[in-house]
Amino acid sequence: MEQIIRSPIYDPSSSLPDLTGKVALVTGSNSPIGIGWNIANQLALKGAKVYVHGRTLEKARAGIAAILSQGSNSSNTKVAVSQLEPFVVDLGDLKAVRDTAAAFVEREARLDILVHNAMALAQVPELDEYGIAKSMTINHIAPFLLTMELLPLMKSTAQSHPGVRIVTLSSVAHTFTTSGVRYDSLSSVNDNLGERADVLKRYAYSKLANVLFAKELQRKLDEAGIQAISVSVHPGNVKTDGALRYFGPEAFSKLEGHLEPLQGALAPLFAAAATEVWTERDGGKDKLNWTGAYVMPYGVPSPVDESKDAKDPKLAKELWETTEKILAENVGISVSF
Repeated sequence: MEQIIRSPIYDPSSSLPDLTGKVALVTGSNSPIGIGWNIANQLALKGAKVYVHGRTLEKARAGIAAILSQGSNSSNTKVAVSQLEPFVVDLGDLKAVRDTAAAFVEREARLDILVHNAMALAQVPELDEYGIAKSMTINHIAPFLLTMELLPLMKSTAQSHPGVRIVTLSSVAHTFTTSGVRYDSLSSVNDNLGERADVLKRYAYSKLANVLFAKELQRKLDEAGIQAISVSVHPGNVKTDGALRYFGPEAFSKLEGHLEPLQGALAPLFAAAATEVWTERDGGKDKLNWTGAYVMPYGVPSPVDESKDAKDPKLAKELWETTEKILAENVGISVSF
């Protein structure tokens, strides 16, 4: 897979603002050789209170311990114990996602940054207890549900602290889907590509859902006058623990231009925290629009890299409505914006 870089590398310690007082939640952030952990670590180094997510308390605490064991950054900053909290939930358990999010809203007074990093790599079709493809549950429906459950807190945060960010990691793989895909039913969500589709195309289908979700969420935020930004991000071809397990070290080493986990964290980190993402959100002359953008490394909106389907507002709306319907009819969870 070709590695595409649209902007130069940057130093988070000097390029990102002080985040003291802000609260962030990063899913899939317990492994030091993962993108999410590196996002969480950098947000904490800039002063944010960060919730570190793991499927178990042991995993979340391990991620926290790894952050605390790090030395100072180039600005001689260290993370305090009080800045880090565990966020424990199995994203494959949608009712647990709802309940854990509800407990978070009761506990916290604000949420400035939500990063959907956790995901399942390409895999053969397998349905969960609700009859939903497991990869789609983890890659799209769980982030959708978590966002909806946390939205009241993010709305209230945006009223007094404009510029709330919702960052959803996608992939350039979203362009690998067959043109004209649909998300109009549970059947299409589970098996839109037919029985003979390879696992990479199924993965691509869930990554396209990430881009469409981010765009429809932005449309709804704008329509409601909520001062927040929703973007999707391709982090690059990153040498994470998950990728190494999936491809194997030898095969992965042959991929062109692969990035280290911290490099892979730079684009989503920029989208989550950089001042100009908010101040220049509407673009203007010679500037790219950040609202609902698809972001490429190391942090720049790049509409030229989106597929035709990713730019289809009708498909984005269809996905949103079908996701709400699946949650209501299959899981028994009603959500509304």
